[in-house]
This record gives sequence, C-alpha cells and structure tokens, in this order.
Amino acid sequence: MAIEFAWYMSCDGDSDHLGQKFADFPPSHDTFTRIAVNAEKSGFTTILVPTSQVSGHYGSTAPTWDSLINAAVIAPKTETIKLLLAVRVGIIDPAICARMFASLDELSGGRILYNVVTGGGALASYGEELEHDTRYERTEEFIQILDGLWKEDKFSFDGKFYRLKDASVYPRPVQKSGIPFYVAGSSEVAQDIAIRRGDYYVFWGQDPEQVSERVQHMEKKIKNSERTDPLKYVTRFQIYARETEKEAFDAAYEVLSQVDSEVQEHRGKMISSFESKGTKEQQSSYEDDMLAPNLWTGMSRIRSGSAVAIVGSYEQCAEKIIEIEKAGINLLILSGFPLHSECEIVGNHVIPIVREMEEKMGLISEEDRDFLDYAKV
Repeated sequence: MAIEFAWYMSCDGDSDHLGQKFADFPPSHDTFTRIAVNAEKSGFTTILVPTSQVSGHYGSTAPTWDSLINAAVIAPKTETIKLLLAVRVGIIDPAICARMFASLDELSGGRILYNVVTGGGALASYGEELEHDTRYERTEEFIQILDGLWKEDKFSFDGKFYRLKDASVYPRPVQKSGIPFYVAGSSEVAQDIAIRRGDYYVFWGQDPEQVSERVQHMEKKIKNSERTDPLKYVTRFQIYARETEKEAFDAAYEVLSQVDSEVQEHRGKMISSFESKGTKEQQSSYEDDMLAPNLWTGMSRIRSGSAVAIVGSYEQCAEKIIEIEKAGINLLILSGFPLHSECEIVGNHVIPIVREMEEKMGLISEEDRDFLDYAKV
C-alpha cells in the first residue's frame, strides 16, 4: 500500500515564525479553515487536529482553541480530508466524548478518526496526578467504553475508573465499523494497549532506522499476542522542502529567527517537566541541530515532541520519505510553518516525486489506484 500523507493544523494559530509571544495568525475560523482547505487541495488525505491546554509554539498566554471546536470549524469547509482528532483521556467523560465524536462523524460525513492522547502529569487531568501506568489503564477503559457505545444498543461496563449500566448514545458514527482508534505512546504499556485496542499505533519519528526498529518491535509483540488483524503504523515529522538543500535550510532557520527569550525559557521549563517517554527520548538525542543527513532537530528549542524536520531539496525530502515508508509506516504526518503554505509546497513538489519513486520501486499495487485518485496526486 502506498504511504498516506497527513498534515497538521495546530490549535494555537499559524505563523511565519515560531517562538514569538503570539501567533501571526491567531486561532480563528479563517486561520484553521485556510490550513485545512489548502491541505486538502494539496493532496493530503488526513489532517491532525491536535489538543493542548497551553500553546505549544508561542508564549504562555497565547490563545489555544479546543480540538473538538476546531474539528467542528473545519469539517463543513472540507469535503474529503479525514480529521484525526486528538482528545486527552481524563478531561472528559467517555460517554460524552462518544456522543461528541459520533456527532462530528455525522457532521463530516464519516471522516472522523480518534487520536487517543493519554498525556502526562497534572496538565493532562487538571490537577489529578496519576502514576504513568495507571493513566494508561484509564485510557484502555476509555477506549472500551467508546467502542461499546458506538456498536451496542445497550452497553454496560464495570471498570476501575468508569461504570455504565445499559447506556446508549445517539447519533451513532456514520462509519459502520466505528471510528478508528489511533493509539499514541512510547512506553510498553502504551504499545500493549495499541495492540489490544488500536487500529493504528502512533509514535514520534527520529530517523528511518529508529522507525524501523519500533515497527519491528511491535510486530514481534503482535506475534505473541491474540491480535489477528494487522496493526497500521503512523509517525510524525516536520518538513522544509525547496528546490535546493540550501534554500530548504534557510527556510527552516528562518522559522526560528525571531524566538523571544522569555518564550524559549518558558518552553524549556515546560518540556523538562513532561513525563512522556516519547518526549524524553526525543529531547535526549538532540546534542546538536543535525540528527542525520537532512534530519534537522532545531525545532526542539520550541517543540516538546515531533521536533525532527526533514530538510532538503524536493528530491532529498522524497528520498527520506521513501526510507520511512520502507521502514513500515502507513501514514506519515507532516508539518512546516507557516502551515497554510508549506502544505502546498510539499503537496505540489514532494508528494508527486514520492509517487514516482514508488512506481519505479514497485511499491504501488493495483489496490492503490483508487487511493491515489482520492489523494488527488
């Protein structure tokens, strides 16, 4: 199957530069619909609608919109792009969440996907601090409840964190098999939940070798589990592509050329306090700005995760994506700032080269033809 491409929308606006106190284009109907519409026109089949209680790119008082609101904003303005909607477990009742997701699935015509976010520490649960593995226990119960409410007329559940008796939710998702679960997390307990409950496993990418190791590790675990259907894999990178490698690095450096010192100090404290295993893995590997050829880590100064950027000429970026695809990735989530215009560059100049390379390498099957027509590439 040809690799599928997703773009990122953000929840705190859009900018030519990161690390400022406020976004150039703050959260608004116009800001978010422009990103989503441009991504759809550029051939991306999915858009990540992220969640955060605070800005991840700007100052501590920069406004940040809720992911459920953002999904409701962009769903009526798009036609084909799927909405990978991130919602944290622990900040919303699962039955209410089930109804919200089903309502959005109806609003979008069956285009909602659930990026299950467990998060870490008090920030994820508004002051309720749970131990790491306990948070994931709650996540698994949360997934079970959503799945049950979406598929059964009367659903009961008696767990450690949640209890339901003959509960129902309407509307039901448009997607007859239910809304797919994208389970994120680097720890072993997160991986186990993805194998038991997920349709996709999501993790931050560092380089193709690390991506391959993670996929192979999961496949070995699946062989020793009761799972019978394939698990699909998703990873995440930034990207800056231009006609030449120099122009691409100039563009990447420009994005961080106006970082405010107070914002950088604040972001550093936030990042160091995170409990996420994935965040710690990424940050520990950034001794300088280059992780490998055409893999730049400069954005780790501002971003807590997904701070590795593919940077290079259109051909170099396409080659790196092919390496990631061959490592076992089914869906690659990309982003570059400003979000509304970088998606056009990638869609117009990089994705077509990837498709050409896939054709030459025999990576596109007959089954992929309808998919590629859908992707408009």
